[in-house]
Amino acid sequence: MNKSKQILVMPLLAGGLLAGAPTLAQVQSPSGLALEEVIVTAQKRETSLQDTPIAVTAFSGEELSRALINNALDIQMSIPNMLMSKDQFNSSNIAIRGLGNSAVGAATDGGTGVHFNGVYLTSSQIFESEYFDVARVEVLRGPQGTLYGRNTTAGVINVITARPTDEFGGDIELQLGDYESVKAKGAINIPLSESWSQRFAGFYLSRDGFVDNTFKNEQVDGRDMYSLRSSTAWQGEDTDAVLVVNYFSEDSTRMRGSNLKCKRDPDGIIGCLPTGLADEQTNSAATVAGFFSQLSGVILGQQFPQDDFLNSINFKDPRKQALDFTPRYEVEEWITNLEINHRFGDLTLTSLTGYYQNDYDARNDYDLTVASEPWPVEVEVQQGPDGTFIANNLYSTDRSSVNGEQWSQELRLVSDYAGDWNFLLGGFWLDYEGQVDYQVYSASVDLYGQLIGLPQVQRQFWANTDPYQLNSWAAFGELYWQTTERVQLTFGLRYTEEEKKSRQRTVYLNFLNDPNLPGGGFDEFEGDWDEVTGKFNVSFDYSDEVLLYTTLSRSYKSGGFNPISSDSPLLDPEQGGDPGQAFFDPEYINALEVGVKSRFLDNRLQANATAFYYDFEGLQVSKITNQTSINENVEESTIQGLELELIFVPTLNWRFSANVAWLDTEIKDFETVDPADINQLGTTENIVTGPIANTYIGPGCPNGAPSCDGLPVNLEGNSLPNSPEFSVNLGAAYTWMLDNGMNLTAGTNYYWQDSFFTRVFNTVNDEVDEWNVWNGTLLLESADQSWYTEAWIRNITDEDSVTGQWLADQNLGLITAQFLLEPRTYGITLGYNF
Repeated sequence: MNKSKQILVMPLLAGGLLAGAPTLAQVQSPSGLALEEVIVTAQKRETSLQDTPIAVTAFSGEELSRALINNALDIQMSIPNMLMSKDQFNSSNIAIRGLGNSAVGAATDGGTGVHFNGVYLTSSQIFESEYFDVARVEVLRGPQGTLYGRNTTAGVINVITARPTDEFGGDIELQLGDYESVKAKGAINIPLSESWSQRFAGFYLSRDGFVDNTFKNEQVDGRDMYSLRSSTAWQGEDTDAVLVVNYFSEDSTRMRGSNLKCKRDPDGIIGCLPTGLADEQTNSAATVAGFFSQLSGVILGQQFPQDDFLNSINFKDPRKQALDFTPRYEVEEWITNLEINHRFGDLTLTSLTGYYQNDYDARNDYDLTVASEPWPVEVEVQQGPDGTFIANNLYSTDRSSVNGEQWSQELRLVSDYAGDWNFLLGGFWLDYEGQVDYQVYSASVDLYGQLIGLPQVQRQFWANTDPYQLNSWAAFGELYWQTTERVQLTFGLRYTEEEKKSRQRTVYLNFLNDPNLPGGGFDEFEGDWDEVTGKFNVSFDYSDEVLLYTTLSRSYKSGGFNPISSDSPLLDPEQGGDPGQAFFDPEYINALEVGVKSRFLDNRLQANATAFYYDFEGLQVSKITNQTSINENVEESTIQGLELELIFVPTLNWRFSANVAWLDTEIKDFETVDPADINQLGTTENIVTGPIANTYIGPGCPNGAPSCDGLPVNLEGNSLPNSPEFSVNLGAAYTWMLDNGMNLTAGTNYYWQDSFFTRVFNTVNDEVDEWNVWNGTLLLESADQSWYTEAWIRNITDEDSVTGQWLADQNLGLITAQFLLEPRTYGITLGYNF
């Protein structure tokens, strides 16, 4: 191997655990070593990463593999001020700079736009799959709207798959690890003619679960998934087209939540106290299930337990649970996109057509425990697709499911004139229709329903949306003016219209909607919103090595309606409700961003930094009360922060990287009731348990009322959810270039994240502790780069790091469900390129 080839290959290996920044190939320079430019399409045209005046981080497919980045849960540690966690229902919350989706319901939208080859996905499980045959993953931080089809307030994640080429080749990789893990992925590229080429790719993963279910002596939270992809390309003289069809399937024991925390309320009034999280079970006397079991006992004239969980097994180890229901997680997803580019003169017209369809069905043990106290009777519990179960204790499961279909069309016209002026014009249309369901099957509710003569369809809690419809269209564009050789101005503008409609009902015994009525008891909700937003950017090439830029932008996210029944007491003025709680308003963000992108030391040191300030109005946040997720708007809040990304290659052997992020968020004006602490005392004083929600009967209720939902608390000065103040990612790698031409690279990466809150109330129960992850790898690659083998270990210290958590409602006695990163895993990877 000659010297120039060694220089090129070494850093690709050195990327092993450098997740703090994208791995960049190195090539010769006057000093003998330099960082190669990375090309991105963040601006809807190919530009150098260092010449793009946007806060964007990009990873190639090889870099993702070498950095042990399998999915978005991994990539979050490589992106400054990014946090991702699974949520309790059917999606994930991806927060960038403190903005994500803290609302709940079909009519809510993520602040971070998820794209597949540029196609916006409304409700996708794409990040529960793993990256394979990927050309690049780009993560844009900050509001986006004048370049992308769907408007976003937090940023954009765009997964760009590898496209067919005119050369035959491919790759295959096999990975074996602990937990009986077997992973395989590969691709083959086939040129069919001078104009046509075809690429096939696939992925498969099977492993045992991370959680030991002691009740059934089984491992749960395992994975069994695969994905297949076909990419077909045609190249003409002035026109090219690519058709990508991607299929994903999962049938696993994946758990939506894997750990419950509670400080038990001995009085049985609220279940879990708001004064701290402990490894205890909730007091079932305070739950809705306990309420109905006591009523059933009165009807039957028999004694039911006061606390069904009094002696239930509780483990301090979150990877050990006692579950009387084995979780089921089933997903089937199709993504298809057709991109056509036609060039005429200095103009390029792009058509991007997208189709998306998914079926998601996840069932879980609802209380994540086994009731210890037996009942005096048995009850047959209906469980939907899981049939019936004969229970002799407080047994409950839940089911979250989504079935959706989406069509989208985007058109863009981009100029490439030689003069000072250029432009991008775009149009976007999206139509989505889906069914969203959340059901709770409870032995207590089923028994009570049977005793009062209700049909089976009412003997459950069922939040049912059928259908939810979203129609969105927009016109957007940017105008570019090269005022001088070194200064460019960008003017961006966008107009958006969105309409949301829903037929929804909440079936809960005989309290809310009656599914036996004509029309099924559905209520109809709808809303429409339109807005003009835009941006202004100034970029200044201070020198050939330094780019300075400033961006002023305004973006927004449309409002919606809550997953609520029109019969809910929350909407009834006679019961102290407010009809306005059926809807929530849009979010608005005014953003200022200042950045610098630079290279020094003969292009061996890359230093990019960003400072930003957001003035935010109407942040959408959710709380659960009266068996309903209610989304509210935080009147005003501010966000500011700094981000620093460094890559340093001092020699041919060494490579270092560092990401440092600071984030400060503050609520300026917001007052609401905390459902976990409705008396604001941290006790059970003046609280009465009810079948739908707890009631406060002490002093201080609005208008002197004798009772209310609780005392409002002023949240001024609190932090926004999912906003750790500091985070750091450090990476280092060393490569030995062996005499036989092979390369051996040892790499390590360390990530630390500050504590943060998961709710706007910022109570002790809302705080997630700081955590860290340390990874390591050892990679050997052949001299001709045809094969490689890698030994790796992730989460070396085996930390049970919490990425997020969710406060349940009174139905579960205000327990807190937590979501965890993977435990320590290790294995070996074998790869072959041809």
